[in-house]
Amino acid sequence: MSAGGLPPQGGLMQATTLTTLASATLFTLCLAGAAGCGDDAGDDRDDRPVPAALRADLQALIDADVAQQRAPGVLLDVAIGGGPPWSTAAGVADVQQRTAMTPDVHFRAGSVLKTFVATAALQQVEAGRLGLDDLLTDHLPAAITARIPGADRITVRMLLAHRAGIPDWVTDQVVQTIVADPGHVWSLDEILTSATSQPAPFPPGDGYAYSNTNYVLLGEIITQVAGRSWRAVVRDQVIARAGLTATVLPEPGDHACPAPCAHGYVPVAGDLLDTSGVDPSMAGASGGHALITRTADLTRFFQQLRAGALFDRAATLDQMFAFQPAPDPTIRLARYGLGVMELDATTGHAIGHLGITAGYQSFMFYIPATDRYVTGSINVMGDIGAVLGPIVARLSQP
Repeated sequence: MSAGGLPPQGGLMQATTLTTLASATLFTLCLAGAAGCGDDAGDDRDDRPVPAALRADLQALIDADVAQQRAPGVLLDVAIGGGPPWSTAAGVADVQQRTAMTPDVHFRAGSVLKTFVATAALQQVEAGRLGLDDLLTDHLPAAITARIPGADRITVRMLLAHRAGIPDWVTDQVVQTIVADPGHVWSLDEILTSATSQPAPFPPGDGYAYSNTNYVLLGEIITQVAGRSWRAVVRDQVIARAGLTATVLPEPGDHACPAPCAHGYVPVAGDLLDTSGVDPSMAGASGGHALITRTADLTRFFQQLRAGALFDRAATLDQMFAFQPAPDPTIRLARYGLGVMELDATTGHAIGHLGITAGYQSFMFYIPATDRYVTGSINVMGDIGAVLGPIVARLSQP
């Protein structure tokens, strides 16, 4: 699985993979076949501010991450129920300039975007423009569907849940291209060519396999049914509706990032390669560098989503968080819903999404046991599990 637009094997260094570095430790904590998430949004919420003792414990954890060189910088945001968020940071946002990481720093959020896109797709379902059991062939032209085996059996629901059996387009060769030419603007033709050059992992609906191609196609479907680009739909119906004032979706070719902005790094031969300039077209609606945000915005988004504020009907939210088994021997993910994942770790149970892209690793989770939200990011392709695991464990305690 690639949680943020990058592949599970290969690419940047001979003995190092982008996503394996990012997720191995975290997911060794996860237990396959988890029980139900017990996620009753909005019931008996504790909306108080984050207590001082908890803030001190979390600050100590991320300070230690920087001191032990797990990341140049760490961003963290925590809220209880619908209460006000507490934002903090540690380390540096720019290694060369030694610019301090501060809570208002923007970052590239990777596959956290999948939850935004899934929300937009479900809004189209509510509007009657789209059905979860609609087929690819119902909404996409033959120029696209003819290139996808089983397109006449693949549903929107399968795309949202990664059960379509479509290969991930982000291969080792794609990663090498990203590194060699980070400013390259990726076309749909290139994405489909890469995806269809690989064998399908299973027939449509017969299994689970995380694939960025699924969400690239969802973006195309949203564009078709809404009559405008998926970026415009997400901006207006998700970002604006949730009241996210520091979140942007730049167009392909636009490498600008609102100040202050964290640089992202990949370890290469004992040095840190700055990968901040990868084009936002990379991975498209599946994540990559497409979404720029801040931790407080991600917390607000997930609070608004779970409270039902982004849908017109409660049943829509129920469908989104109806998790199914998502077995994966490499990462031991517990279950996946429609644009949301469930981790059930020995240290704490969490629901939300990871985001991994070149130089950045982000997370957006809710801890049902304590009614707490946590969002954050590190600006390196390192050991995200060593950072996130202790945070989830502490937030799972009273």
